[in-house]
Amino acid sequence: MEDIGFWRKYIFFPERELWVWPEDYALKYREVWFRASDGVLLYGWWIPKGEFTLLFAHGNGGNISHRVDIAARFYNEGFSVFLFDYRGYGKSKGEPTERGTYKDVEGALRYLHGKLGIPFSRIVPIGESMGGAIVVELCTHYDFRASVLISTATSLFQVMVHLFPDQPLNKTFMGIYDSSKKITKIHSPMLIIHGDQDELVPFEQGRELFQRANHPKVFYRIRGAGHNDIYEMGREKFFKRIRKFIENPKSM
Repeated sequence: MEDIGFWRKYIFFPERELWVWPEDYALKYREVWFRASDGVLLYGWWIPKGEFTLLFAHGNGGNISHRVDIAARFYNEGFSVFLFDYRGYGKSKGEPTERGTYKDVEGALRYLHGKLGIPFSRIVPIGESMGGAIVVELCTHYDFRASVLISTATSLFQVMVHLFPDQPLNKTFMGIYDSSKKITKIHSPMLIIHGDQDELVPFEQGRELFQRANHPKVFYRIRGAGHNDIYEMGREKFFKRIRKFIENPKSM
C-alpha cells in the first residue's frame, strides 16, 4: 500500500513563527489558550466586536498571523473574529492530522460557546481551502445560523488528481477531507465562494459542492480570482456579501 506519510508534505504546510499581530492593524484582541476536543493545547486570538462571531478555519499553509489582514476586514464589517491555529501550526502544540484538525475546530467552538458564553445562534464557521473541509465536518455535527466555504475542494483526492494527473494514487486518499459526501448531511444555510480561475482547486469543484449542498444555499463566483488572491479580487464586495448572507441567511 502506498505510504500516506509520504503525501503529508502535500497536505500540511505549517509555520511556527508568528509574523503579524492584531495590533499591527489596530485591533484589540485577547491571546487565548484552549484545548482541542481530545486535549491538545491550542493557541488563538479572540478579536471581539459585533453581534456575530466568525469561527475562522484557515487553509493548510502558514498560521493565524497570515490571516490578520483578513480578520481586520471582517472586523471592519462589524464581526467578532476568532482566529486559531491547528495543532502543529503557530504556537499550538502537537502535529497536524486530518482527524486532529476536526478535533481542533470543535475545541475552538467549545471555547467560544462554553468559555466565552457565545450562543450557537451567533457563531458562524467560515473556512478557506482546507479549512472549508474542516468546517464541513463541523457542520455535520452542529447546526448553525450560517456557514461559509471559500475555495473549498470536493476532496483531497480530487485535488491530487488535478495537481498530479500522471501520478498513480492509492484510493485510500479518496476518504481524506472528502467534503462531497459530507456536505449532503448539512442543513445549515451555506454560502460557497470560489474563484473561476482557481489553479489549485478547480472552479468546478466549488460548483459541485454547491450542487450537492442542501437548501438554503448561495454560490458566489469571484471572476478572475485564483486560489490565493480571492480576497483581493473580491475586494470590499466580497466581505459585504458575506455579511449580507449571515444577517439574512434564509432570504437569499
